[in-house]
Parts: sequence; structure tokens; C-alpha cells
Amino acid sequence: MKTCYDVVVIGGGPAGSMAALTAADKGLSVLMVERDNTIGSPVRCAEGVDHKGLSEFFEPDPAWIAAEMTGYSLIAPDGTIVEMNIEGSRGYILERVIFDRMVAAKAAEKGAMVVTGVEAVSLSDYEGGTRTVRLRSDSAEWSVSARIVVGADGVESRIARWAGLKSCVSRRNMETCAQVTLAGLHVNGHVFQMHFTRQFAPGGYIWIFPKGSHTANVGLGISGDYSKDKSPREYLNDYLAHRFPESSVVSRTFGGISCTGGMKEPYTDGLLIVGDAAHMANPITGGGIINGMISGKLAGKTAAEALGQGKADRSRLRIYQKRCNNRFSAMNRLLYTLKDSILNIPDERLNEIAREIVALPVEKRTPVRVLTSALKNRPELLLVLARVVF
Repeated sequence: MKTCYDVVVIGGGPAGSMAALTAADKGLSVLMVERDNTIGSPVRCAEGVDHKGLSEFFEPDPAWIAAEMTGYSLIAPDGTIVEMNIEGSRGYILERVIFDRMVAAKAAEKGAMVVTGVEAVSLSDYEGGTRTVRLRSDSAEWSVSARIVVGADGVESRIARWAGLKSCVSRRNMETCAQVTLAGLHVNGHVFQMHFTRQFAPGGYIWIFPKGSHTANVGLGISGDYSKDKSPREYLNDYLAHRFPESSVVSRTFGGISCTGGMKEPYTDGLLIVGDAAHMANPITGGGIINGMISGKLAGKTAAEALGQGKADRSRLRIYQKRCNNRFSAMNRLLYTLKDSILNIPDERLNEIAREIVALPVEKRTPVRVLTSALKNRPELLLVLARVVF
């Protein structure tokens, strides 16, 4: 391992790997370090992506796709199931361990050095056109210098804090999550479900993402305001006992999602922040894989351009934020203004909305129609929704 690189990426998830892949593909020397011993493991994700977003980067491969989704349903608190129209679009449930390793391997193929079992323990100020990252493994500790550091260290990111960026998340904006993979259940293997109920997921929702007809990721995310009195694990256990009492749990995972609408400035001198570390998940659904990969690609591109100009100071990296805004960040901020009004609708009103939508022909059951019904008593938010749509 060298001690000097053009780019050092901290974190080997899809966002970090795309940053490493893009930067290496543009001729930069790249080191990517991952704290865990295995890229992609443990999985802290529901593993769902849409076809349009995924195909921007890779052609779908059965080797890392557990199931193809051709539809989805919304479930009201009283059990009313609303089969939604997805207008010919589709999505996938990934095998994240296999997928993440594939992306990291492609970064290595482009020339990036990928190292696992190594964590960053400190970050220097930006001096003389470089930053120094202190790294540590089980057996050693050493330093590397980088002209640009990419922080891809997830929701608990320390890189952004070390650089003085405002990355703190309030309790209400931190979705705390619990998920199990269930086996021995019977579900439609091509339709995912989202269950809204304050009984089991206050300030959030429950997802059921099938990985075949007898296996599924079942999880929930709730606002941190609700988790202080009852943990997501307890809410999920109650839901499993209610909905899937005979199924077997073959894995469990717990984590959090920063649903802030995005960091105000995910960049500074010699530093770019990507993916969950920059709060880039959709603030309503919590989905963040595709946004993370987009941000990683944009970070790699921005790094190459800045270093091509000779220096990666703040002014040269500002374009990264503009590019993220154009792709998804501006939309995330609009969605954030709708988040609380959507995720805190009383159960009685959710049941009414479900009955309203079920009464429509399937071809008219669109997300916009559902949101319009949910916000019809909030005209100021309908204007925000119109901006989201158009």
C-alpha cells in the first residue's frame, strides 16, 4: 500500500465503491478502505432498488438479484390492501452482499486499491493541498495522504464531523430501523408491500420485500421520537407475532437512516461526503442505494475535474453540490417538507384514504393520487406536491 493517493475513500458501500470506481476510471490513484472485514456485510438495508436507477450503472444480473418486482401494495391499518399501478416500471430486491462486492471489484478492476478490515481513526485539516487520514487495522496503525478524501462511512459518519461539517441529526429526523429475513412464509414473490399503522410503526411504516415466494425482508422504520419509549425491535416483534406468527427468522439487522432532506453542504476543502453519510436517502421512504451511487459517481467526476485543475479547494468542489441538487437533492428537500404530514396521518384517516383509492380503477391508483388524498386538507402542501410532480 502506498502512502500518498489522489483520492482516499472511507467506506466500501455502493456510494464509496462508485466514487472509487469513477475516480480510478478517470486515471486517479485511489485507495478505498472498509471498516468491516467483508464488503457488503452485515446488510443494514431492505435491499430494494428500481430498474431505472439501477440500469444507469449496471445491467441487472441474476447473480445479485433475489427477486424482480412487478408491483406493490399499500396496506392500511385496518388491513385494507391497495394494489397500486406502477405503469410498467419495475424494480429488484438485491442480494446486497453479492452486489456490493461486485461494485467494489469493478472499482479494483479500474485500478483502485480496496482494503477491508481497516478503519479511519482521524482526519487532518486541509494543508498544502492534501489531507492526512490515520488508518488502523487489527495489527497496525499508519497514515496516508490524499488530495481528496471521500467520506462514504454511512449514517454514523465521523469523517464529516472531523472536518467540521454540520452533519448532526435530530432525534425526530433519525429513522430507527429493525429488520428480519423471514423464511417459511407465503407471499407474492413479485410484489412488495408497505404497511402503514401507528400501532406497529408510528411515524414510519413497515416494509415486506420478497426474496422469492417463501422468503422476505420484513422491517420497519420509526421516527426517533417514538423509539425513546419502545424500541424498533419491540415494535417489529409485535408485528411479526401479529402478521407472521408461524414464520422463521433467519437473520436480524438493526440500524438508522438520516431523513433530513440532505446535508446543507456535503463538501469542503479536499473533502466530499456521499450517500448516507450526507443524509441522501429519500426522507419519506428511506431508500438510499441509488442516490448513494449517483452521489459516488458525481464525487469521482468532481474529484477528477478539480485535481485536473491542480487543487481541490472548496471553491472547486462546490460544483458537486449543484450536481447532486440537479439529480436528487432538491427533490429530497421538497419531500422532506411533506414527510411529517404523510408519516403521521392518524390511522382512521389512513383507512379512509385506502377506501378512497380502492374505489378507483387500478390504472388510476398512482402515488400522486394517494398523496393528493392524504394532503387534501393541507392546500399549502398540495403546492409542494405539485412541485414534486412537475
